[in-house]
Amino acid sequence: MKEIDLTALGMLSSSTKAVLNNATSLTNLIGEQHGFLNLAQAIAGKANFPIEKRQDLVKVLKTDYEKYGIHTHALINANIDALLDPNTYTVTTGQQLHLFFGPAFMVYKLISCIKAADHYQQLYTDKKFIPVFWLASEDHDFDEIKNTPLFGTKYPWETNQTGACGRFHLNDIDSVLNPLKEKLSNDPKAMAVLETFTEIYKTSKTLSEATIKLTHQLFADYGLLCLDADNPLLKAHFKTILKAELLENKSETCFNAFSQKLNDSQLSLQLKSRPINLFYLKDNLRARIEKHGEMYKVVDTNLQFTKEEVLAEIETHPENFSPNAVLRPLYQECILPNIAYIGGNAEINYWLQLTDVFKLYNTEAPNLVLRQSVWLLKQKQFEWLAEKQIQMEQLFNLKSEKDKLNLFSNSNGEEMETYLTQFIAIRDQIQQHANREKLPNMKTLIEGGKAFEKTLKEVQKSEIQAKVEKSERDLKKLEQIQNDGFSLQNIQERTTYTLTFLINNANFVNNCFSSIYFKPGTGFFLNI
Repeated sequence: MKEIDLTALGMLSSSTKAVLNNATSLTNLIGEQHGFLNLAQAIAGKANFPIEKRQDLVKVLKTDYEKYGIHTHALINANIDALLDPNTYTVTTGQQLHLFFGPAFMVYKLISCIKAADHYQQLYTDKKFIPVFWLASEDHDFDEIKNTPLFGTKYPWETNQTGACGRFHLNDIDSVLNPLKEKLSNDPKAMAVLETFTEIYKTSKTLSEATIKLTHQLFADYGLLCLDADNPLLKAHFKTILKAELLENKSETCFNAFSQKLNDSQLSLQLKSRPINLFYLKDNLRARIEKHGEMYKVVDTNLQFTKEEVLAEIETHPENFSPNAVLRPLYQECILPNIAYIGGNAEINYWLQLTDVFKLYNTEAPNLVLRQSVWLLKQKQFEWLAEKQIQMEQLFNLKSEKDKLNLFSNSNGEEMETYLTQFIAIRDQIQQHANREKLPNMKTLIEGGKAFEKTLKEVQKSEIQAKVEKSERDLKKLEQIQNDGFSLQNIQERTTYTLTFLINNANFVNNCFSSIYFKPGTGFFLNI
């Protein structure tokens, strides 16, 4: 195992680095004591979290866990009950729902969340911190989740369903399960892993239910709770913000003004706001709400509401309104006694943009924590890199064949490049002199210069090619490692799916959990 500073890889935005370093470019805007940057302030902000919200949260969790038949785990039950205690807080991460747990970073996110809660428990022994997985069950971007890549082949979920993906039924899940079974049929260990997923999918009514069951199976022993907030009881606590968003349209102005401040401070942006940051959510529909004149219209449908009708709809059916990315963090913080959000680079960016939206709606901000990143290498790859004295950071910064050759030799054509530069400079001086003095044979001089430049470039190319041929084996080995996800264009945790690692190692999750520790801004290279 090797630890690495993620900022050294060039994969973090300016905003994320500012959060990690408490940079003055950020603290000048929000202050060092802001909850986003200060854990103690985030905890203080949730010290008086309303008991009625705690009661409804516990009720929803208990109802779902019992409904899904996973309500007998002692630690999980203890953690749910503990949420009634005013001295108990949550540490949360969230993610769009994928089949088979999606890209590997999903696992690392959840581990980071659990490790953060454990870390805070050591810091504040008089309090209790519970890790929570917030299911982004209302997300309707099916194209993002429909394919499961496995060993170079994509396996699509063939379904005509629309709307919130968490509500998708699993009646047509065989469209992806059967081809996978055919692919893995000759591998008993792989089939055993697939059968675990199959059993859960076949006994679940929705993708949300299946995801909760899978998460419970993999992470229950670590105390992780799963929350599907697509629930009328929880949405009822969001009614005030729903009404304000529809009637006042203040969040867009607020969001844009602070985003401009971030931009002026050379800090990165991620999101754009809308005049109304809500969707209408019902059955197989999740569509944006827009105001046209005095009417509230649901985009691409015939649905529309007067002011009185939309307010009545919120009052009686708040579950029919779904926040977009601008308001989803507000909903989360409205219903959870949450003191930290564990997110990726993009999430850190857009949460920062919400700084003044949190103020607008009098919502306390959680501490922002960058999740851990992980890369898995085979032991032989670790040993080969050590033998060649190649640092992990170098893998991500190799942009050309010259860069790669330079790892194996001091000669990569740079000396010839110097000669070529010097020749061009002298040639241009001679040509300028000849032109000023109107010397004869100017055309011959220019053509001769071009010909010799071409010859020098061919010599340089030949030198590099000779080195390539000499180092061909090492280059292929290096490129194979990069193709396994060790480049900024091909980051392993995003391109390799959890199912791939589970098939190769059924203890993948536990092995990662035992190796990763809490240290924001850190990546881990683990040998497998």
